[in-house]
Amino acid sequence: MKRLWILVWMLAGLALASSPAYPENAFGVGYVYPTAAVADLNLVLPFAPLGMDTGLDLELRYPRAGMSATAKMLVLPSLAVGGQFMAVGLYTELRYAYDDPNHRFGGYVGGNFSWDLPPLGPVEGVLSGQLGLGYYPKGSLWSSFVGYGLGVRLYYDPVALELATNDRDLFRASLLYLW
Repeated sequence: MKRLWILVWMLAGLALASSPAYPENAFGVGYVYPTAAVADLNLVLPFAPLGMDTGLDLELRYPRAGMSATAKMLVLPSLAVGGQFMAVGLYTELRYAYDDPNHRFGGYVGGNFSWDLPPLGPVEGVLSGQLGLGYYPKGSLWSSFVGYGLGVRLYYDPVALELATNDRDLFRASLLYLW
């Protein structure tokens, strides 16, 4: 168990932006390194095809203008892994950015997971990751085809702190209000 906690805190120390695989209602603001503010809106959608929960995550960035929309579907809601629960889903993401004088547009399709961490008193947490294929111009051709994210969310009802990294951001920290 000690080794598991060492791994979890090491990943958190590396700045674990991946929202959980399961949909939830939340609004938040945060900081993306280097020098950008971000606003997030996560919504549970009112339809569930074949009984699978669906959600939509929207993100706006300033002053590096950009936005993204991520639709997700929860496929396997409660797998047991090492005594903790894991959820597995699918996602599709569309991105747009304006970097003077370039406009960039692209998207990814892939899978995501969320693994519940053991509670720390009143604080609960989840480790989330995603990996997708698609195209979004990011410099090298290889990095443009792969989208990824890894994050940790710590919940202290009704707020959450998210620390994350992904293919666009070296570090991301957000404070979210859940309802």
